[in-house]
Parts: sequence; structure tokens; C-alpha cells
Amino acid sequence: MKYVLGFDGGGTKTEMVAVDADGYELSLYKGGASNPKAVTLDKAQIHIIELLDQLYDKGSLEPVHCQGVCLGLAGVDTEQEKGRMLQLVQRYFVERGAPNLPIRVTNDAEIALMAGLGNNQGIIAIAGTGAIVYGITPTGHNFRTGGWGHILGDKGSGYEIGLMTLQTVMSAYDGIRPPTQLTKLVTDLYGLRSPQELRSYIYQPHIQKKHIAESAELCIRAAELDDQAAQEIIKSVATDLANLTGAIRTKDSWFANSPIAVTGSIFKHSSLYKETYKKQLEAIWKQPTIVAAEQTPAYGAALLAAREVDDWGH
Repeated sequence: MKYVLGFDGGGTKTEMVAVDADGYELSLYKGGASNPKAVTLDKAQIHIIELLDQLYDKGSLEPVHCQGVCLGLAGVDTEQEKGRMLQLVQRYFVERGAPNLPIRVTNDAEIALMAGLGNNQGIIAIAGTGAIVYGITPTGHNFRTGGWGHILGDKGSGYEIGLMTLQTVMSAYDGIRPPTQLTKLVTDLYGLRSPQELRSYIYQPHIQKKHIAESAELCIRAAELDDQAAQEIIKSVATDLANLTGAIRTKDSWFANSPIAVTGSIFKHSSLYKETYKKQLEAIWKQPTIVAAEQTPAYGAALLAAREVDDWGH
């Protein structure tokens, strides 16, 4: 059976999907993060190979029947990074008896755009562990705002929500802010007796971006319980992403009438975030067309892989 593979690699996990010529999802595997900015390039490569091994060692599909692969990976931006990932997967399939396989390495934004709009022309706003707004014109020009990582700026992201959550807990502990439900939620999550112990926990060498982002779930939960501090955080971060989306419009006049696809775990799990994003975007962008992505980014990657196959679907 002929099929293509699509990868969605992020800062907390990687999803790999196999799709046949009829668009039917044959298998789905999940593994470790493959954003090299979050887990190093070496670890990201290991996680990609682990997923392929799961598919071919435990599944029913054969490497020789694969028609194409597309990897949409967060944090893989330079040609050197893309080249190393490309060589890794090429070598894997050569060793498995499938040389000359079309393999494409792109960013996670393009595959999400494909999943959200059914093509890779338009605007995609992603709010997951990380966040980015990405736009591609019909002429192939692409633009981005945000997504600069947890140091330079990951505005609109689950990481940003998580970071602000932890900082708010400490501000409440210091007496700068009123008491908040976030305090108990955070200390319970990490098994701490008081917020003061959070410093020793959070500065441990093994704590990564994904661990900070875990607190976003607590903030979303507290916001739904009408905790004021949590709601302020969600609204602030959603406004950041709306501003980043509005900034894309200034990059090319074509975007003025472009639909905007939205995706990511924060959009999925926080109605307050979604409502705030829409409201703030409407304030700066008259009557925007916002579309919730129905397909997963991994599926979008598979669609991009299928585009490289001449007789796909025939």
C-alpha cells in the first residue's frame, strides 16, 4: 500500500502520521520533542528515528511503499539545520531499502497552515508550547512574526502563560499581588510545601521549556474558576498573539483579505484565550476571517509530502 508520512515536531512532543492516497490516516505515533531549540538537535534526531523505528518494527507498513516524507519542525530554521534533518531521514530510508524518496523539511507553521486551510497560502496563528504567526502569499513569499524562542520572545505561547503563572505565584507570595488559586495549583503540581520552594525546584539543570509550559494548564483551569490573576494572564498572552497576527498584515498587501487559521493546544483548551484573541484581532483588523484548523499539523505535513508525488491519488 502506498502512503506518505507527515511529522509535526514541537517543543514537548512529535507526532508522525501515515496517510494513504485516499487521504485515510493509516497510523499515528507520538514521541519525544524534536524542536532542537528545546532539546538539542541530537536529541531531536533521536526522537525522529525512534518514531520511524516504531512504525516499521511494530506496524504493518513497509519503507519501500513510502512515497514521500515531510517534516514540519519547530525551531528548525536555518538551511544547515534543515540539511542535517534531511540527511538523517534520507540515510534512514536508504538503509531500509527505499532510496531516492522525496523528503521535505520545513517549519511547523507551514504544515499547520496546510492543515488549517487545505493549502499553504494564507495566515496561520499557532499557540502551543511555543507560538508563531506565519504567512505565505500565492507568489511563495513567506513572513513570520513571533516564535523567537523563550529568551528572545515566545509571545502568545503556552510557555509564556506558564512563565507568567509561576511569576504571579511568587508575586502573590511576596504580597505584591492578591492571593490567587494559582498558588495551590502550582505547589500541588510540584509537590511543594510553599511557593518559596519553587525557586529550588525550577532552577534545577533538567528543567526545560516544556516544564515551564506545563503550568499553562493550571492557569487555564484557574481562569475557568474565575481566578482574576489567571484570567489576566490568559487575556494578556492572547492579546500578544493578536498583535503578532495584525503585524503580519503589514508585511504584504495580499494578506488584507487572507483567511487566518488558528491551531494549537492553547486555542483548543482555553475558550477565554480564543475569545480574547478574536476580540483583540477584530479591534485592529476589520472583519477578519478566522478558521479553526480541523486537521492536525501532522496531517498537513502529509498533505505537503503528497504534493511531491507525481501520480499521487491517481
